[in-house]
Amino acid sequence: MADELPPEAVPTAYAGAAPAAAAPAMAAQLTQVRVPLVDAAEALSTADAAGRLPIVVLPQHALRIRNELVIAGLIALAIGVILDLELLARGGVVALGVALIVLGVFQSFRVPVPEGSKAVLLQGGKFQKTLGPGNHWAPPWIIVSHIVTTRETPFDAPAVSIPTKDNVRTNVDILMTFTITAPEKFVFTISAPDFDQICQATCQENVRLLVRDKDSDEVLDMGAADTERIRAGVEATLASYGVQVVRVVLTHVMPPMEFIASRESRRLATIQRAEEQERHALALLRQADLEELDRVRISARREAIELEAANEVARLERLETRIRDYPNAMHWDHESLRLDVARSLASNTRAMVQVGQSNDVANSLLMHTMPENGAPPPSAPEAEPGKPERRPRPAPPPG
Repeated sequence: MADELPPEAVPTAYAGAAPAAAAPAMAAQLTQVRVPLVDAAEALSTADAAGRLPIVVLPQHALRIRNELVIAGLIALAIGVILDLELLARGGVVALGVALIVLGVFQSFRVPVPEGSKAVLLQGGKFQKTLGPGNHWAPPWIIVSHIVTTRETPFDAPAVSIPTKDNVRTNVDILMTFTITAPEKFVFTISAPDFDQICQATCQENVRLLVRDKDSDEVLDMGAADTERIRAGVEATLASYGVQVVRVVLTHVMPPMEFIASRESRRLATIQRAEEQERHALALLRQADLEELDRVRISARREAIELEAANEVARLERLETRIRDYPNAMHWDHESLRLDVARSLASNTRAMVQVGQSNDVANSLLMHTMPENGAPPPSAPEAEPGKPERRPRPAPPPG
């Protein structure tokens, strides 16, 4: 800027700032460009080959006079004065030259400021004020030194191999968004590429301080409170440049792959252990249910036996009461049963019934086999050896 603006228009603080070309183009995320003031809006919304949008635009010319219009007007005036033209043609050429000069000078009073940005004005080499978006009017001696974006600007800050409290190296990547709230402080304190390096170092330092206070397991569970701590720490440093940090988001947290595999193994082991405990508890519960069911069955069987015994006692008590109250009926039932037994035995030719004394059956058999004249019965033939002895079938007793 010092080679294009007049020396008195360059503030002392900004004169010592490093130029944009000095910053590494591939590493920097924040850039500034130099274009004509009328092209500032297009420059702020056009990304470069690396996909970066500039945050600061430096006007290509210190004065806002349209030199091309003034030069064209001067040429037209020279043609009208030098050449031998008709009066009407000479007057037209001279009028055109004057109109071009007036139009070129008139543009120096107009200050266009794009949306989402502010213009920094200088007078006599000192800061005068800032102008918001829109078309403004200012005398030509008021110089527009910078057009600074006021929109939220994202900034990616990766931090590599940060040790945790238990010395596990972790890669952390955060995305910070900031706005330039004081453009005059920003442009007169630091250039955009240098601010890029300051942002990178500040973000990495605050991430390192945060991770250093946490164990490896806690790093993977960082939340809103941790990002707010990073945001507050970064803003405390960048506030001196007229910058406000809007938010910080953790986009990537990656410990070593061996640690992740070990942590996953421990997590799976914990889950499997919990499943085994659950299955064991379920088996114990099932066993307890079976034992309780057996106890219930035994109790139910005992109650059934006691109920049967009570029913039998009640039946016998009722039977004794009936025998005591109705003895003749009981005797009748008893004799009826005996008669039924006798009838069933009478129909069986192989049955023997003891009616009287123990020798009544033998006597009845002898009397049945003796002849009427009292002669002894013929002797039975002797049994042949090896053959069973045949005995006469006893006659059934008389009915």
